[in-house]
Amino acid sequence: MTVTFPFSRPLAKHLLARSARSLTRPVSANHLLRVTSNCSPIDGPSSSQSKVGKFASLSKQARTYATTSAKPASRPKQHTGRTPAKRTTSTTKKAAPAKKRPARKTKKTTTKEAKPKAKKPLSKSALLKKARKEHTDLRAAALFEEPKHLPSTAYRLVFAEETKKGGGQAKAAARAAAEKFKNLTLEERERYNHEANENKAKNDQAYKTWVQSHSPLEIKLANNARRQLTKKARAAGKKKQYKPIQDDRTVHRPRNAYAYFFKERNDSGDLTSMTVGERGKLIGQEWKSLSTSERKIYEDKAQADKDRYLEEYKTVYGDDPPFTKKKSG
Repeated sequence: MTVTFPFSRPLAKHLLARSARSLTRPVSANHLLRVTSNCSPIDGPSSSQSKVGKFASLSKQARTYATTSAKPASRPKQHTGRTPAKRTTSTTKKAAPAKKRPARKTKKTTTKEAKPKAKKPLSKSALLKKARKEHTDLRAAALFEEPKHLPSTAYRLVFAEETKKGGGQAKAAARAAAEKFKNLTLEERERYNHEANENKAKNDQAYKTWVQSHSPLEIKLANNARRQLTKKARAAGKKKQYKPIQDDRTVHRPRNAYAYFFKERNDSGDLTSMTVGERGKLIGQEWKSLSTSERKIYEDKAQADKDRYLEEYKTVYGDDPPFTKKKSG
């Protein structure tokens, strides 16, 4: 609040010093609380007294218009001799540098081999179907389409004649053939025997022609299939036996040194009165007692037979033997 005094400057200083205590309160900045005086200056003692009275009344009014909410001015602190530290008030705070996030460690991706899925067990119907297919394939590989055999004995010729007469009834034909065969004359038997021998020669020729119509490898595979069928029949409790195909082109497996020694001792005639078990036991003891030089004779024979087998196998079947493939692999 600004106050204009209508008196001289020295008097104003004197009055202000006396009323310093009453003017310690802060003055409001509101323009409504300002007090102005437009009195003209008057010289003289009477005027000075009136001026003091007016100033006192004005100061009282000024105190009444002062805001009570304003806080009193704080007293200055005593000087301790230390220089106060200058406070730096920064209006604009510097932005803190952004923290760098640590780089994530990339996990090593190890390529695991895909495990093969476990196959579900086959059902009973699938197993039966598979077994039937294997059996069919084995029978197809076994080459059962052999040529039919003509009767190769006198009795079979008589039985074939009686079967034709009886209309195909086997039991009645068998009884009639047995009765007729007993009552045959010598001339009739000679005639039946001659015809049987001719049929046998025809059968051999037809069989040989049929074997020659297949390759040696096909005959070899057919014999393998027949052996498997025989094993399966025995496992099923059947007495069925499939005879192997006789082929002159078959390559015979080589014999070892002991087989050559056994054949030589068995064919010598020195062991004729012994059983098969006794012969095997005695020959085994003799083989163990042979010296290195004596064994070498039979080992050389076995090596020559092995070389023969390797050469013939590749020539006849067009491939190496199975045991040589296993060694090389």
